[in-house]
Amino acid sequence: MIILELLVFLIGIIFFSLSISGYGSLATLKLKINFFEEIFFGFIIISLIITFIHFFSKINLVISGSIFLIGFALYLKKNYPSNFFKSKKNLFYFLVIIFLVPMFISQKYHEDFGYYHLPYSLAFLEEKIVFGFANIDKPFVYNSIWLNLNPIFFLKNNNFNFQTLPSFLLFVSFILFSINKIIEKNQIKISDYYLTTVLFYFLLKFTRISEFGVDFPAIIFSVLGIFYFIKFYETNENSKKKTFFYLNLTFSIFSILIKLSTVPIIILTIYLYLSNFRNFKFYIFNYKFLIVYFLCLVFFIQQFIYTGCFLFPTNFTCLNVSWFNIDHLNLSKQLELTNKSYSVARDIYSPEEYLSNFKWFLFWIKRNSIEIIEHLMTIILPTLIFVFVLNKEKKNILTLKKELVLYFFVIFGLLFWLNFSPVFRFAIHVFITLIFLVFSHIFVTRKFSKKKFIIFITIFIIFNFSKNVLRINQTDKVFLGIQKIENQFILNNNISNKHAKIYYPDVKNNSKNGWQGRLCWNTPFICSYNKLDVSKKNGYLIVNKLQN
Repeated sequence: MIILELLVFLIGIIFFSLSISGYGSLATLKLKINFFEEIFFGFIIISLIITFIHFFSKINLVISGSIFLIGFALYLKKNYPSNFFKSKKNLFYFLVIIFLVPMFISQKYHEDFGYYHLPYSLAFLEEKIVFGFANIDKPFVYNSIWLNLNPIFFLKNNNFNFQTLPSFLLFVSFILFSINKIIEKNQIKISDYYLTTVLFYFLLKFTRISEFGVDFPAIIFSVLGIFYFIKFYETNENSKKKTFFYLNLTFSIFSILIKLSTVPIIILTIYLYLSNFRNFKFYIFNYKFLIVYFLCLVFFIQQFIYTGCFLFPTNFTCLNVSWFNIDHLNLSKQLELTNKSYSVARDIYSPEEYLSNFKWFLFWIKRNSIEIIEHLMTIILPTLIFVFVLNKEKKNILTLKKELVLYFFVIFGLLFWLNFSPVFRFAIHVFITLIFLVFSHIFVTRKFSKKKFIIFITIFIIFNFSKNVLRINQTDKVFLGIQKIENQFILNNNISNKHAKIYYPDVKNNSKNGWQGRLCWNTPFICSYNKLDVSKKNGYLIVNKLQN
């Protein structure tokens, strides 16, 4: 049975990839980009479409199916096969996909899945956009555009096994994109060494979907933004420079809309624009940028509908609407305390004392040092080994331009990270760039070997595959999808009304599920511990939080 499921899954991967690529081709007309870059753009366009539709309708199978069928038709309408599918390297790429599929088998949920990822999808399926949605629970105060993609992968009968499929498809696409970019060239450039550094680290460290969350998609698009910044200075052709600027801007902004912690990435885009102002001052008004501007517009409108604020949560962008909750403005401080490991010093300092004069730093180092070292070693060691198995280049032909700008970005990114959210996974792209910069002077002295690169990639993919096979062997039930928590729930009769039923987890009966028993999981929408006042106007739910 599982063999048949795997076969259907592989066919599904191809269908969804072609469909997403079809949408990507809309944003990349007349641009010379490959199949995988179209997939990256496809995610952006579909997130725009689904967000806009949700303003007026709940999401159902008809809408989801129509979106994918239209995307597939758009792909077929191009009337030419992708260069990827014409390549003789097809077999290798297909084997890479097969070896990564075990990541999706009997996958363990990540810690936020039952907390707010799944409840967020249920909200899309059961209601059109809800005014005051953030009052239901604090994770909804700042929205991630990536979560808007998940509901269209929801199947019938409450089957949410494929809620992580967008992240998996993005991961696989990035792996194949990087391999394809590197081995298709006759002459390797410094940007390819950057991709090599990222690729080795991703394959070795991110072996399970439970490690993905929304942070990882944001990191991938940030990495793409940095990659195209480097590519910009590897060409003298004006048309290519414009293409790389467009790619940098689009992917950088999308990464920020996925996760606000990546906001320093915009520094590179701003630098490109200002340092090439004469060429780009009117270029940003080109029709192709409308996708980016519309996406930002619908995102900010969605954020306002959720919170009463257009930007997370800043007082000057908030309006005095009924669903605005002033408590949202304090959330950033709560998150800062959590990210700076306040829990280990709760009995020593008050929150204010802990954050003042860097008192938090030593506690944070003690709590996070092992994790940080593990990540850094996973970036450094494979890259270092690979570089030193390469032969020395007799004549240095590679140069990394704008190295100081990249260092400025790294320094600013690290300061921003330390100040607001010092969790390693929020700044992976910054650390990768730092390691790349440190090794860049060694890279240029080596002669790249595609054969050795493929050997390394093969070893790392087998490592990834082996870890997941061992995990699956230790699993009682083997299936495609997500390990589920079955939580019971209770109807809150005190605040439910004719407009909405409000539930909360039955913590007592869910004790067998540990701390996951306190989470909503697939409890019917609305699931909340908060005291809420729900009304309805013009067919839209309005959720206000009652003060205790």
